[in-house]
Amino acid sequence: MFKAGHFDVLGFLLRLALAAAIVALFVIFFGRFVEVYVGVKTAGKTDIAARSNELLTILYSAVMFGMVIGGVGQLGRELFSADDMKLYSAMPINARTLFVAKLISIYRGQLTIAFVAVVTVNATFAWKVGVTAAFWILSAGCCFLLPLLTIGIAALIVPIFQVIKRFLKERYLLMFIVVTALLGLAIWIYSIVLGGVKQLLLGDSLKYFFSERVMNMIAKVCSFLYPARWLANLFSGTEFVWSWVGIIAVAAVGITVSMLIIKSILTKALQARNQSALSVSFQNSVVKEKSPKFVALLKKEFLHIFRTPSYMFSYFSVAFIMPLMVYFCMDVGASLVVNLVGLDCNLELAIFLTVLFGALTNVFCATNISRDGEMFYTLKAMPISYKTVFFSKIVLCLIVTAISQVASAITLCATGMIGLKDGLFVGGIGLLFSFAYIAVATRYDFNHAKFSTEDDGEIKESSGTVSIVIVVGLLFSFIVGGLVFVLKVLAQLKGFEIGYLTYVLSGGIAVLAVGLALFYLLFRLRKKYYEFSGGGI
Repeated sequence: MFKAGHFDVLGFLLRLALAAAIVALFVIFFGRFVEVYVGVKTAGKTDIAARSNELLTILYSAVMFGMVIGGVGQLGRELFSADDMKLYSAMPINARTLFVAKLISIYRGQLTIAFVAVVTVNATFAWKVGVTAAFWILSAGCCFLLPLLTIGIAALIVPIFQVIKRFLKERYLLMFIVVTALLGLAIWIYSIVLGGVKQLLLGDSLKYFFSERVMNMIAKVCSFLYPARWLANLFSGTEFVWSWVGIIAVAAVGITVSMLIIKSILTKALQARNQSALSVSFQNSVVKEKSPKFVALLKKEFLHIFRTPSYMFSYFSVAFIMPLMVYFCMDVGASLVVNLVGLDCNLELAIFLTVLFGALTNVFCATNISRDGEMFYTLKAMPISYKTVFFSKIVLCLIVTAISQVASAITLCATGMIGLKDGLFVGGIGLLFSFAYIAVATRYDFNHAKFSTEDDGEIKESSGTVSIVIVVGLLFSFIVGGLVFVLKVLAQLKGFEIGYLTYVLSGGIAVLAVGLALFYLLFRLRKKYYEFSGGGI
């Protein structure tokens, strides 16, 4: 219904809607911020040209950072993990040719991102600050220059990234700590942005923050933010020629040097990848104690996730960071509701955020069956009940999400945002909905399993199942959290006291969701399990 061939239509529409929402919000808040920032005075004077240059430098630095990170990830996947590289490695094609071909392919993808980013930033900027016709001509050129810069830088970083990745490959705990810490840092930066958004929404003047000392510090930092500063210089007309020279030089040097480095790295990686299926190592090991089947499968699920970097990041790291996401959004949301509506709706907001982020952090369970790959047939052949197989996967997901949900509830209680009774209720609601997500996603993945063709069975791309789980989670969060929030606001505005309606309504929907999810999971599961022959790509 949602897929055309192997193209995930629902996922594409979901990403498109998310991108549109982000662009719309950025235009609203950035437009307001531009008005504030360009009006800041230094030495008693307003310098719109200098403020504009600083603002564009910072923005393009942020855009470039995101595109470079994305470019490194894309290059790493395309060069060292993509399925087609196995075929290319057996053909008379040298490593540099493959490298250039992949760069061109990724350039096309980043060109779209650059177009959206440049048009959004520059159009919003031009809306608030007067510009000339040359500004628009340079904006068009910037759309093509920006991905050239980011890919050149990403190409230089990829070899270093691969060395770090190989170093961390079998140091699972260290990798988990590093990845989780980086994700936590990103969430912390996100919270700072949210704080600024809250100030803009509440009408707090940011001009008082931009003192003479702060502005001097910003100007000094921007003077070192190359190559983004070169892009900003193009629009301000300062150092025009040198900016062009710098941009082209960085892109050329990045691609040229990386081509020299990549030849040996890529050749060795392809050879190792082709030999990985043939080389099998045996280690003498002693089974100290026979484990129950369920415990053994639970351990297998945990180790499979923990020892696969992409799985570990998308589930364990995200789940452990969830309390921070809930807290930061709750901090901003609670202030906005009180100031804009004048009501205390912290419980309803906590339910909404817990259900929402619970859904987003449980997306990984959409691969509960597919990530087993061909090994799923081995499980079928063993004297193990189908319920043991399925519930071992569900219970592991539930253990991880339980830790995350409990930590979120404790955080909200400890910071005084909700009381102890409400904290227990919110944690319980989060667990009930999480179980429903996990059960539905596991059964849906079983019905539409797609096994990887890789030797390690790792799933490199998200499927339509992931998109459907996200949509279902968003719907539930808005239905439950939004419904109780709207009812409370309407009731209090009309002078009514709704009492325990929030508890009864959200709790009732949660119990109903669990019942329906269990029915969907178990309906004719035994028959379909023993007849299962899916998993084709």
